[in-house]
Amino acid sequence: MSKKTNEKKKTEKKNKGKSKVVKRILLALLIVLLLAVVGIYCAVGYYYQDKFYSGTTINGYDCSEKSVDYIKEIIKKEAETYSLTIKEKEDKQDVIQAADIKLTYKDDGELEKLMEDQNAWLWIFSLTKDKNYEVSLDNSYDEASLDTVISSLACLKPENMTAPQDAYLEDTGEAYQIVPEVEGNTLDQEKTVKAIKDAVNGRKGEVSLEESGCYQAPAVRQDDPGLTQERDKLNALTTMQIVLDFGHGQETITRDLLKSWLKKDDAGNYYFDEPTVKQYIIDLSAVYNTKGKARDFVTTGGSTVHLTGGDYGWQLWQDKTTESLMNTLNAGESTTLEVTWLYKAQKHDGNEIDGTYVEISISQQHMWFYKNGSLIVDTPVVTGNPNTGHATPAGGVWNLKDKKSPFTLVGKKPDGSIDYEEPVNYWLPFNGGVGIHDLVKRDAFGGDIYLSNGSHGCVNTPIDAVQMIYNNIEVNTPIVVY
Repeated sequence: MSKKTNEKKKTEKKNKGKSKVVKRILLALLIVLLLAVVGIYCAVGYYYQDKFYSGTTINGYDCSEKSVDYIKEIIKKEAETYSLTIKEKEDKQDVIQAADIKLTYKDDGELEKLMEDQNAWLWIFSLTKDKNYEVSLDNSYDEASLDTVISSLACLKPENMTAPQDAYLEDTGEAYQIVPEVEGNTLDQEKTVKAIKDAVNGRKGEVSLEESGCYQAPAVRQDDPGLTQERDKLNALTTMQIVLDFGHGQETITRDLLKSWLKKDDAGNYYFDEPTVKQYIIDLSAVYNTKGKARDFVTTGGSTVHLTGGDYGWQLWQDKTTESLMNTLNAGESTTLEVTWLYKAQKHDGNEIDGTYVEISISQQHMWFYKNGSLIVDTPVVTGNPNTGHATPAGGVWNLKDKKSPFTLVGKKPDGSIDYEEPVNYWLPFNGGVGIHDLVKRDAFGGDIYLSNGSHGCVNTPIDAVQMIYNNIEVNTPIVVY
């Protein structure tokens, strides 16, 4: 073996020895470190045997590294000096002191149980654990005393409470507006007592009766969508500008009228009551209807006769006018609405006869027909025989009901049997079975023929004259008989 080889072996042996020493040192250090860590861990665990972990809160108190006895002492002192501030509306408040309710701390073992559950030897796991706890920390107070104090609070006295009022609609005379609610300060007795007792039991420093929902509140507020919608609807329904045009006069549907016609159904919807609207139209009929009313008439001879009978004139068509008005109301339209007439006269003023009419004089046994102010027919006639009870109705104005050519007149007896049948060429009825017609078998007209050989009430007219009238007259033309 060479010298070089021997030296190499000696070097390797020396290095192995050093490595063993290093390993032993490192092992010793590791054991020391481990023992130190264990020692520290045990020391911390031992430390927390009678103390709460750092970061622990109990019922809001910071109990970090505090013992049960320490915490109890604090709680006891706080119980003895406890006060509850009761915050009310309008920045008012009442205070309940511990002495008022004979409040003392009652040890119920809750803190010991919490300490036991903490398990100090497992403190390492508390580092990431939530350490906020709530326990009863029971306070012993006299229930009767607390009830007495609560019942004596000024805020619960009826004379100090104002009841809440709902927002509502008010009619200003021009429009509907919302009257805001009144919040009031009336307390719900049951809720108030509970809120105060819960605060005492939880040793709260203050309680807001408003935030606790103890105050009675209005059911309807001014921003209530339903109330706003109702206001807008009512204003739309009662501000329409509707005018009824009668031709010679107008009637404005006032806001008060619109209001009086409004009804509300079970679902809360507003509608216009048709029977009420129709009654309004009926009432207006008494004002504007002239059908059959008295009127003065200037005769062809220049004299004035006062006519009190007949059926000529204006008569409102109540159903149709009501229908039109209801349609307008329901559509919410502002408009001038022309009324509908069931019967019409030629004009609205004076005697309502305007240039086209038939004039019959019983005493003169004469008839004239004017069209647009021009005399078309001037003829003698024979009217009904008054001596046999068949006098032609007079003293009024009737409108022409119909035109027939030819026509057969049929007279009946009281028992319903046929009295006579008379064919005529032209038939112009104006008052039931009374009318103007020709009678070819009659060869004389005028004079006093009617007193002995008069008709059954009709106006017998020469055929050429009645033909002229028939060809130039329209239904509803006024027939004046005097």
